[in-house]
Amino acid sequence: MAGKKRKKEETAGKKEEQTIEIETEAVKEEESVKPEKLTDLEIARQDWEQEKEELLDKLKRKQADIDNLRRISKMEQAEAREYALHQFLCRLLPVLDNLERALESALSDEEVPDSYVEGLKMIHKQLMQLIEQEGVTEIEAAGCPFDPNCHHAVIQEDNNGSEPGTVLEELQKGYRHHKRILRPSMVKVCKE
Repeated sequence: MAGKKRKKEETAGKKEEQTIEIETEAVKEEESVKPEKLTDLEIARQDWEQEKEELLDKLKRKQADIDNLRRISKMEQAEAREYALHQFLCRLLPVLDNLERALESALSDEEVPDSYVEGLKMIHKQLMQLIEQEGVTEIEAAGCPFDPNCHHAVIQEDNNGSEPGTVLEELQKGYRHHKRILRPSMVKVCKE
């Protein structure tokens, strides 16, 4: 009986050894599989990092595009305002011319009461201050060399006392709004 017990114990011991060997092999297989899984995870992580960088780059580009659109929009709005003001000032100049003619006429006519003349002077002064605040200035003409960019020659005349190409007389005032010409001065020029 002792021999049978021993055989059973030996068989049981062998079975345990086999079970341990099988478990050890299974663990080794799992360990060999784990590095592959880690490699897959690392690859996935690298892909995600690369995708994250690409998305961040796209986001930065889109943000730059939006900033550029805002800047361009502000510039276009400022230009539109400036253009609208320029057009308004061009339409206002004939009114200013008529007011100056009325003032000259009132000054030359002795029958016009002084209070009317003073009123016209005040209106003219106020209108000039208003357009000067908006950046409108008169273009100098009389005695200056003729400049086709800001003078419009209507008459050419011989004059022995002046140099050729000099503006002799201003027939209608010209105006400039900042750097743009609202209306060129109509002038009489000395012949060359």
